Amino acid sequence: MSGINPYEAPKTESPAQIEASGDVALWNPNAAANWSLLFSPAFGAYLHARNAERLGRPAEAKTNQIWFYVSLLFIAISTVGVFIPAIADSPFRLIGITLLLTWYFTVARKQAAFVRERFGIGYKKRSWLHPLFIGFGCLFILFAATFAVAVAIELTNEQVREQ
Repeated sequence: MSGINPYEAPKTESPAQIEASGDVALWNPNAAANWSLLFSPAFGAYLHARNAERLGRPAEAKTNQIWFYVSLLFIAISTVGVFIPAIADSPFRLIGITLLLTWYFTVARKQAAFVRERFGIGYKKRSWLHPLFIGFGCLFILFAATFAVAVAIELTNEQVREQ
């Protein structure tokens, strides 16, 4: 008979125990920041928040969660702004680039430096398949929804012009 008690609660490791053992699986923080160029800082901030949780760094996780929600809010506002002709899109571009650079230089680089100093390249890498699938899916949905609304507005304007 094995020494495993089937009635014992499962043993789980806390993030601090995982970090101490070096057996932590992370998304590469530099790659997450690079993918944010395409998907927005929301993508990188979300992945950095999950990494920070696994590393037992709750303050960093909370900061990245705030950046995630701020980025989502900016995406929503800038998407709505596309349909308001009186609003130029250049301020949205400037704000978007500023948002990305500010997140990167205030938060993302710290995690990349911490992981590099603590683990080097010798940590378990998490698969990018799931996050990239979600990122491309969200990008597709955003473009499709924007296109659908633009077509609906144009059709409505065309009907108004015909009357």
